[in-house]
Amino acid sequence: MKNTDEIDAMTRALARVQPGQPVGDPSDPEARTLLALITAEEPATAVGEPRRARHHGPRRLVLVAAAAVLATGIVVGPSLLGNGRGVATSYASSEIEIQREGDEYVARIKDPYADHQKYREAFKALGLDVDVRIVPVAPGKVGQEVTGFQDGVRKSGKEWTSPSGMEDRDGKPCMAQQKGCYLVLRVPADLTGKAYLRLGRQANPGEAYDEDGGTIATTKGGSLAGYRVDEKTVGEVVPEIEKRGLKVTYLIMTVGPGNPGGFGIDPDKQSVPVGKDWVVWEAEEAASDTVRLLVTDKRYDKNPVYGGPRDNVITD
Repeated sequence: MKNTDEIDAMTRALARVQPGQPVGDPSDPEARTLLALITAEEPATAVGEPRRARHHGPRRLVLVAAAAVLATGIVVGPSLLGNGRGVATSYASSEIEIQREGDEYVARIKDPYADHQKYREAFKALGLDVDVRIVPVAPGKVGQEVTGFQDGVRKSGKEWTSPSGMEDRDGKPCMAQQKGCYLVLRVPADLTGKAYLRLGRQANPGEAYDEDGGTIATTKGGSLAGYRVDEKTVGEVVPEIEKRGLKVTYLIMTVGPGNPGGFGIDPDKQSVPVGKDWVVWEAEEAASDTVRLLVTDKRYDKNPVYGGPRDNVITD
């Protein structure tokens, strides 16, 4: 433990959060950010919900901050307090690290399996309301933003995107599970309102993929690469899939009158038993050990998935 002289020295170094001084009120954004960052996680603890910042008297606030620094060895620098201007420019925890780079914040997600509230608290500390959900996806979609919905607008009025990917510290593309490789997300610094984002992470063995619009399994790199399933019957396709050591699930398509192209999904019909004579129109990756067959109970004049022959759309 540190002695009282050292604690006094540290509290003097934290004079910026003493009352009566510039940006020193405990209710100022700088003080709330500092306390939220330091108390976001107990020392040597990686489990549990982040602790909320509590309102204390001025002396109590300074002592809590100093004690946390002594216990955890966190270095508190100007970047966390915005150099006295009231705007934090960086955040770091065991789950995520965010740095201001030009007119955007670059978030490097170090633990893609953490609770999404950890990421949200990180952005909140920087004045942004960003709800990031990291979901399991097929290997080809790891690091990508998967279909979901976004809100939030930019103060500048410019259109905003949230480019993402797997990158190392130098910004070069890398592979998931590779040392020094992070899931990187870029968010405009002038974003206002609430934004919802879903990013893909590597799935655990057998974990179902959470994608809106599945990854095709019959293309290069897929679990059924080299084998075409379109316009064959379930009875023809399933033996080949099982031969590859894979399991099968089904998505029963609802095709509109006249088969104009495209299809719908009726949740109430997904439990209907699929017969061997049903027609397969495509196969999607459902998990690392499972494929999902897109089927109908009868044959149509053209593939409803592609609005015509598969070869007109997919080139292997």
